Amino acid sequence: PAEVLGGSSSTEGGEDGSTFAMERDAQTGLFVPVWFREGEVDAMSFPTATVDGEPTIFLMIASYRDFQCRDSIASALSTATKPHRVIVAAVQQNRAGDVPCGEPEKPCDEDPSQMLCVHKAQIKVYEMDAREASGPVYARHIGYRMYRGEAFALQIDAHCTFANAWDTNLIRQWAATKNEYAVLSTYLTDVQGSLTPAGDSKRKTRPIMCNSDFEGQKPARYLRHNSQPEAVPAIPEEPMLQPFWAAGFSFARGHFLVNVKYDCCLPMVFMGEEISIGIRGWSHGYDMYAPAQSVVFHEYAQNSKRRRNVPKFWEARSKTKGDGQRSLKRLTALIGMAPDISEFDRTNAAQYGLGTRRDVALFYKLFLVDVAQRNAQPLCRFVESGAMHREFHRKHLRADRSGVDYDAVRDYDTQGFIAEKLYEPLAQRLRRAIDRQDKAALSAAVNEAMRVKLQLRPTPEDPKYKDLVQRARELSGRLMHAAP
Repeated sequence: PAEVLGGSSSTEGGEDGSTFAMERDAQTGLFVPVWFREGEVDAMSFPTATVDGEPTIFLMIASYRDFQCRDSIASALSTATKPHRVIVAAVQQNRAGDVPCGEPEKPCDEDPSQMLCVHKAQIKVYEMDAREASGPVYARHIGYRMYRGEAFALQIDAHCTFANAWDTNLIRQWAATKNEYAVLSTYLTDVQGSLTPAGDSKRKTRPIMCNSDFEGQKPARYLRHNSQPEAVPAIPEEPMLQPFWAAGFSFARGHFLVNVKYDCCLPMVFMGEEISIGIRGWSHGYDMYAPAQSVVFHEYAQNSKRRRNVPKFWEARSKTKGDGQRSLKRLTALIGMAPDISEFDRTNAAQYGLGTRRDVALFYKLFLVDVAQRNAQPLCRFVESGAMHREFHRKHLRADRSGVDYDAVRDYDTQGFIAEKLYEPLAQRLRRAIDRQDKAALSAAVNEAMRVKLQLRPTPEDPKYKDLVQRARELSGRLMHAAP
């Protein structure tokens, strides 16, 4: 029932009967929808598309052989307060026999009440042979190409469940930021235990994006976001400002997809896409916020037996050997994260590089990322406590709603905040435990010190706490092996 676009089988100019004009991708040879707008658009004058007076929502899902893709679509449509305003774009990467994203369980003539039948005109599916897949970045690149001017854009994974009234809730939360450049984004809470039988959210907590560190092979090491803290928000009345962006949940005005396009040319990248979009978005003037309430939930494989055997895109990695490292060189070089990389793929680099509204060097300075040494410091005390929101958003959000004025906080001492609230209290814990030779307290403090890499703080070149951590580790080892 859904409108289907082809990849290798389409013809240019929309001759396949689709509403999308198509063009051949020079990198892959596939036919893909042409961009809604090639260049940037002015966010502040961007129109708000409506259906029956309600702002529209573009829902984009990239799916790799995921049997829950159609369930995610049905969940979104069945729980929305205004389902007629939701336009679904699914990029389906399947093999023969896989569950299609756009086909309901039963034929529509047998059961026309199914969500995928009722709203079939609102569902667009781009079909790609899974053997052509090269990872989520390219799939989402195609998904962004399917955008056609909707007021808002929501990006999720293919295995999500929605709470009732999610659409009005997210629009209300976005409006509460009073920021046209606001992007609500986070790692979603597990669906287990999150919904009532009637479909309402039970959660009072939500995750916030603040935990990231470098990983990967030199020189193309990149920031990978780790598990994020989840708690009742320190500021419950509005979304809270955060430094990072998450690919599995992103809600913003539609111009975000136009101005921060997914890269065409990062095959075999899985980890790394988030810091690319996040930093590029920041440089274009966008501000990331953790939602105040959770209304979309994720089904994680570690808590779901039925998801443990879902195929992954790297099952075909033998075809693209070496592409991952080449892509990471491009990714990190384009966002200024690898200043020592000069040779990399520069295909359409201007289109997929940094914006001009903010200097990326200021991002790295404020959020304690040393790109020369590939070293990052823990930010959660600064972010989760609400300090970042109070100092940056509340004091320096521009009156015309055009984003946070980061020039006004370029001298903010984030390092001093982290030292006062995290490093010094932890150093005091270590000293007390050493003085008391308290085995349990020392072990706990050492574990925490190692987790935040206290021995390297504030910088590897100036490791203020190195000797203290070493002394604590040696004493902890002796106490652990001492006779009772």
